Amino acid sequence: MSVTISAPDAVRVPLLPPPPLLAVNGLSRSFGPGCPRCEQLTGDAAGTSRCAACGTVIAVHEVSFEVGAGEVIGIVGESGSGKTTLLRSLHLDAVPGAGSMRVAGYGDLFTSSTPRTELRRSAVVMVHQNALAAGLSPGLAAESNVAERLLSTGCRNFTDARGQVSGLLEELGIHPSRHADPLGTFSGGMQQRVQLARALVSPPRVLLLDEPTTGLDPSVQADLLETVQRVTDKLGSATVVVSHDLDVVRILASRVLVLHYGRVVEHGIPEQVLDDPQHPYTQLLVASRLR
Repeated sequence: MSVTISAPDAVRVPLLPPPPLLAVNGLSRSFGPGCPRCEQLTGDAAGTSRCAACGTVIAVHEVSFEVGAGEVIGIVGESGSGKTTLLRSLHLDAVPGAGSMRVAGYGDLFTSSTPRTELRRSAVVMVHQNALAAGLSPGLAAESNVAERLLSTGCRNFTDARGQVSGLLEELGIHPSRHADPLGTFSGGMQQRVQLARALVSPPRVLLLDEPTTGLDPSVQADLLETVQRVTDKLGSATVVVSHDLDVVRILASRVLVLHYGRVVEHGIPEQVLDDPQHPYTQLLVASRLR
């Protein structure tokens, strides 16, 4: 009698990477009436984002990218490149004319029936350049500003809330002696930490960072960037950082996307894009940083 010996089942290794947390596809936004010649008369080749035929400004045109869990993508470009419009679209402050923004577990946020205020609490959260733009109250204590977001998630136990908030603020380098101080008495770097603490209260799928180190002293910048790195690692969110500072993007991002006249002109890892730029515009950005 013959005996058939079966080989143990092989360990199956997935051939494809996990789906991204954030997938932006064909995002476009313009300001003006638009005409059939807008695309042809704007962009890198035309040297302008304003259509000479109808005056429409093509702020962002067919931008697409994906960001995975725990990944950080940096978006760079000069003023007028489309960074702000792109970021405002991702934060649902403005509805783009075309494109989609799919977030894992939520579908396309641009067409979602979920109220935008709710999506900004759970799906996508932005750390603004300043606390007032983020809706924080300068007259309230730092801990109260963070607790407000915690209470919006349904927490009703005051003792638990205060303990959680205190732990977050201390983890982000804010001494307990300052937790009850009004936010308006904090420096810019400390206010950024309070915003990061709010993000940690209920980790979002997507974290947006708008010029996180603008206006800060170099020593404060370095300390804050270290904090941001710890936060992004802990969150495991898909993070998008917009900055004019190439050094900030080099430190934080695993990939870089270069915008020029609303178009993506270069995209790759920082070492590739910033150390060996291929597009003339990227070369100009890097050269201006070295002067």
